[in-house]
Amino acid sequence: MFTNSNHNGNQKYSQISGYSDSDSDNENPDEDDFIQREIRQQQMMMKEQDEGLEMLGQSAERLSKISLGIHEELGHQDKMLNEMDNDLRLPPPI
Repeated sequence: MFTNSNHNGNQKYSQISGYSDSDSDNENPDEDDFIQREIRQQQMMMKEQDEGLEMLGQSAERLSKISLGIHEELGHQDKMLNEMDNDLRLPPPI
């Protein structure tokens, strides 16, 4: 495993201490099982997050439609109030 260590223009990558290339050629099946379990767990978490984001997106879409309906209704009510205000300001017919 390597890290980027290009702080002073020195070598671009250096090996992480405590890690050797032989670590990646893991011969211990228990560690391989652990890694596979972790990968599956992360994949499940990502799937759950995707499902949650999908629900959140659907909720946002519903809220958008509701807010547009409220906006339209307020526009109609504003128009009616303005018409009523104009009617009340006119002098009474003689």
